[in-house]
Parts: sequence; C-alpha cells; structure tokens
Amino acid sequence: MDSLSLVSLLTLCLFCCCSLIQAQQPYVGKKTTDCRNPDTSDSVLGYTCNGVNRSCQSYLVFRSQPLFNNVTSISNLLSSDPSQIAAINEVSETATFQTNQMVIVPVNCSCSGDHYQRNTSYIIQSGDGYFLIANSTFQALSTCQAIQNQQPVIPSESLTPGMRITVPIRCACPTRNQTDVGINYLLSYPVAEGETVSSISALFGADPERTLEANQLPDPSSTVFFETSLLVPLRNPPSRITVPSPPPPPPPSPSPPNSPPSGSSDRTWIYILAGVLGGVGLILVVCMVIFCMFFSKTKKKTDPIISLESFEACEKPLEKSLEDGSQAFLDSMLSIAQSINIKVYKFKELQVATDNFSTSNHIKGSVYRGVINGDFAAIKKVHGDVSKEIQLLNKVYHSNLIRLSGVCINDGNWYLVYEYAANGTLSDWIFNRDDSGKYLSWKDRIRIALDVATGLNYLHSFTNPPHV
Repeated sequence: MDSLSLVSLLTLCLFCCCSLIQAQQPYVGKKTTDCRNPDTSDSVLGYTCNGVNRSCQSYLVFRSQPLFNNVTSISNLLSSDPSQIAAINEVSETATFQTNQMVIVPVNCSCSGDHYQRNTSYIIQSGDGYFLIANSTFQALSTCQAIQNQQPVIPSESLTPGMRITVPIRCACPTRNQTDVGINYLLSYPVAEGETVSSISALFGADPERTLEANQLPDPSSTVFFETSLLVPLRNPPSRITVPSPPPPPPPSPSPPNSPPSGSSDRTWIYILAGVLGGVGLILVVCMVIFCMFFSKTKKKTDPIISLESFEACEKPLEKSLEDGSQAFLDSMLSIAQSINIKVYKFKELQVATDNFSTSNHIKGSVYRGVINGDFAAIKKVHGDVSKEIQLLNKVYHSNLIRLSGVCINDGNWYLVYEYAANGTLSDWIFNRDDSGKYLSWKDRIRIALDVATGLNYLHSFTNPPHV
C-alpha cells in the first residue's frame, strides 16, 4: 500500500511538471501599475520560468526617447549588445533614432528563481521612484513590484540620486506547446495607447490567435492596457519595424457642372449688395470718428496732456474760501494723499524740478515740465478742492490714462505730479499742419480712436464709482 501511494505521488508530480512546462504566460493588465498593493503575485513579478529552456534568445521593443535615442544609450539601459541592436535595426552603431521610433533590442533571457528576466543596473535620477522607473524610463518592460522585490530593504521614497539599483526586465522563453507549433522566440512589447492584440501582432507578422494564447487572453476583443507589456510569439527573429504609411487621400470629387440653378444669379447679386453696403457702413463709421476729432478741436483748445484736461473738467471749486492758515484742512488733505500711497513732495523739490517754474519749462496753462529723480514729470498747479481728483486718479490704472504719482501744497495751492507724455500732446499729432515731423497715418488715427474708446469703456465699466 505504501509503494502504491509513492507511485501515485510521483505520477502526480510528473503530471504537474509537464503541465507547467506546457502552460502559457498570463497577461496581468493593470496590476503592474498598482505599486502599493502588497499582493505581489508571480505574474506581477515576472513571467514564470516554465519554458523548455531555462535560458534563450529573447527580444524587446523600446521606443526612442530624448535621453535614450541612440544605439549606445539604449544598449546601456537594457544591457544589450550594441552591435546586435545596430544589426537587427539595420543602422550603424553610432545611429540616432527619431523620438518614439520603435527599436528592437535582442537580450539573453534566463531564469532567476521562479521568473524569467534580464537584469540591468540603473542609476537613480532626481525625482525617480519605482513607478516612474518601471513605466516611464523602462516603458513597462519592468514593473514597480518587480523592482521593489529586487531591493526589498529600499522603499521607493528612500531612493536618492546617484544610487544604483537592479531592474529586472520582463522576458520569456517558449513553452512546449509553443515550440510544438513552431514558435521559437518571444518578444516583450510595451503597449501604447489605442493598440490592440491584432494591431500589435500585425507589426511583426505574428498570428493574433497565437498572441492571445501566449498571454492567456480569451478572445480578440480582449483589452490590452497602456503601460503594460505583451508577449508576441515569433517563428523567426524580428526584423526592423516599419510602421505602414497611411493610405493616400481619395481623389477629389468631380466639380459640379458650371450651369447654376435659376435662382443662383439672384442670390449672387444679394451677396454683392450686402458686401457693398457693409463696406460703405464701415467707411461712414471711420469718417464719423475723424469728424468728431476735428469738431472737438474747433470747439475748445485742448491741454498739452489730454488726461489732465479731462480731470480738470471734473474739478469742483470749494463753495467757501479756503483759509490759508487752516492747518486742520491741510492735514486732512495730506492724510488723504498718504492713505492712498501717493508721494507728498515738498514745494522746494518741485521748484528744483521745474527750475523755479521757469518759462522754459512751461507747457501750457498751469502745467509745467519737471525732472524728478532723473525722470520727466508733468506738474499741474490747481486751485480748489482736489481731494476727489486725487482719490479718483489713484483708483484708475489703465495704459491709456495718465497716472498720478504725487502731490504738494504751498500757500493754499495744490500741485499734482503726473507721469510725463514724452511724445507731446495728442492734439499736436492729430491736427498738425506744419513741417515739424509730427504726422499720423490713417491706420494710427484709427488705432488711437479705438484706444480712446477702450479708456472710456474702462472709466465707465470698471471704475468704482463709474465715470463717463
């Protein structure tokens, strides 16, 4: 009875070993990207060492990337012979590949414990982790679980630049079932987005049914995922991969006959009339803008600095006369200026800036040109209450409006310091009739009109309270 039990046990073991040798490799799908899952099954760590041979010639596909785009860098990364890479891809050993070009890499695949793999060493770069190394650098030709298994005492967060680790590359040797039908090589292929078992098999002239069997996939509609690897069974060594060009576009359809329908000519005249009316309307709009510019010139003289005139029109005099010696009033006005971060100048500073308000620095009206800290400024003398003007100008920031930069008070008079319009007044450019060289083309005039409209829209729509 004991002899019979021993024979039965030996028979069972022999049957299991034969079944294991004939078994195919399971496709593990997205399990390879779940780096934090503690369940590391054999298929996640690598392909089972169940082939006829424990060592064999195998192949990988690697897509060229900026850091690995030539024969030397790819051979170093994947521990392959550069001469074999050059020969199988029909290039020289100094060749450089285009980005994302598929490169065939021959490797010697062998059993290491229970799994087939090709070990290579890798030096950690800044920002690397096991997931990034497996799925980006090695393009899913390894898994984060398998790399972690090779370095069990080094967690991903402990990796530091310059550290050298071992990376097991996924490869496999044919099983008995595969060699019986003429399969002699297995190629590890990193799946790209949108690819299917049929499209991948077609790249190498492989039988899609054999590819499904090699990966234990049930049917042709089975999904293969990006950042996973697929085994492609081959009868012969692979050759240079040539991606087929897209089919040429179909020839253009023949032109319709020249004779139009009866109502076509009527519609054509309607389109022409609409275009003419639209053009005339545009010309009228431009003419109205130009007319308004000239009309404003005849109506009143413009100040040298247009923004100063617009704000001067808003200025309201006090209903009661100011007392020059009212320190309380002066303090309140200066506190307004300081509270809104406007510089308060001493009157002596403005005298120096304008050469004591000399006639050579006089622009027009009560506006003088000055130099403050090496920059030109326009200094305007104002009588009356300027608190509202100061508060308004400080709230308004627009490229088409002059900016208020400072204030000063002396003997009851206020002096407002503005940025200087270095190119002169806009009116001089628009209405110039002499030979001073100031001239605006019609294109510039239209652009100025649009800029003025933009500034007015800003004052009306985006200041609080609105000003028009």
